[in-house]
Amino acid sequence: MKKYLKNIIGILGCILIISCSNYLDVQPEDKYLEEDVFSSEAGIQTALNGIYSNMANNNTYGSNLTMSTLDVLGQRYNVADKIHPWHYYAKYNYEDNLVRATFDKIWTSQYTNILNINNFIKSIDTYKGVISAENERILKGEAIGLRAMLHLDLLRLYGPIYSTNAKDLAIPYYTEAKASLSPLLTATEVIANILNDLDIAEKLLENDPVRKYGKIIVPQFDEESDFKGTDFYRHRNLRLNYFAVKALQARANLYAGNNQAALKAAKTVIDKATEWFPWTNPLDIISAGANPDRTFSSEVLFAIQNNNLYNNQRVLFSSSLENSKILAPQNSRLNVEVFENNQNDYRYNSTWALPAVGDKQYKTFFKFADVENKKKDFRFRQPLIRISEMYYIAAETEQNSSIALTYLNTVRLNRGLVNLASGVDIADEIQKEYQKEFYGEGQLFFYYKRKNIKSIPNGSLESGTISMGANQYVVPLPLSELDFR
Repeated sequence: MKKYLKNIIGILGCILIISCSNYLDVQPEDKYLEEDVFSSEAGIQTALNGIYSNMANNNTYGSNLTMSTLDVLGQRYNVADKIHPWHYYAKYNYEDNLVRATFDKIWTSQYTNILNINNFIKSIDTYKGVISAENERILKGEAIGLRAMLHLDLLRLYGPIYSTNAKDLAIPYYTEAKASLSPLLTATEVIANILNDLDIAEKLLENDPVRKYGKIIVPQFDEESDFKGTDFYRHRNLRLNYFAVKALQARANLYAGNNQAALKAAKTVIDKATEWFPWTNPLDIISAGANPDRTFSSEVLFAIQNNNLYNNQRVLFSSSLENSKILAPQNSRLNVEVFENNQNDYRYNSTWALPAVGDKQYKTFFKFADVENKKKDFRFRQPLIRISEMYYIAAETEQNSSIALTYLNTVRLNRGLVNLASGVDIADEIQKEYQKEFYGEGQLFFYYKRKNIKSIPNGSLESGTISMGANQYVVPLPLSELDFR
């Protein structure tokens, strides 16, 4: 981010020098480009699509913040071999050059996306009247919601352990497209900014088509629907829609310990969004032949379109990879500890298998493997927020244990599992669910950090744990940031 800002500052300096000459009245080229982009609704839509596309970059949600780096930090995989490319990540060796470079890329890419978001919001306000007021509200709502989401994940990664050190300095929060540095804020201040942005986004998205039509997968002029929006306002699950914003409110409030606010937001999603984001039909998972819906796509509130998804699957999880390169769990960890020897769990029998190719004697990960039918609408879609998380949040924050258990059992029922009996340790069962549900989605490490769990399973061994604390949970700010402060 700071390297990027340095370049901008340099450009501004050049402009100031030029302004002292006869070129004072010459408009910068980037101003022409901006006016051209925001002079039409198609241009504005393209600009927002570019932000979503950048989120699928491997530096952030395409890989690092989902299926690779964060899941390695969560001790998902056996990377015991010192020559394994992920070995030092699992050791939380944040001083290693490659590890440091990765977290520098995450930081810089996230803040570059935030800068682009802020520039989009500013330009929407600058070039008024190009699109209708209602469409403007929807696009601004999406952008402001995205800004909150990106800052939240930066806070969860680089910020302090919130439950014990919320007053510590964490990260900067940018709400303007400017070249100057914003100060580091405390974690509580960052959360306040996140929740404020999410409140604004919710209000702007009050008339989001998702609330009346759901994902809107119907054709533009389908006779059975009165939806008359253009293609750009279809497939609301690929955009930060109203329900995704409510889900982020639940996620952020839970992280901050605002349990009742988290419960309220989660229940809104459960009560209002289930109609449009139903539980995946088991037949689409276990009886779909060569076309299983392994990501349970109907339940995903927000996904990105990642055209590199299947290449990432091959690079990280392919059975043709050497043992010292593949990301794969210890058999006993996967089969016994995580899935409790339960072959009926859809998350287990659809995603994990002994590969037919290669000589692997352990199960490998197939969640993001491609399917034969290239017309399946879930292809290339990478889940970032799913409705099951709202049930876990409701179960964790609901004070009535019977109701809490109902939320938990609802997810289990839709994963092919029997109900848990009353009297079980709900907190323990929620942790088991995070371990099962979010493989390849990066949420387990954030769960461990939020709960400040002192020891977690050592993914590189068949048994045993790793002691966890601030040195493991808190990723140091990149040198590219500190050098400018």
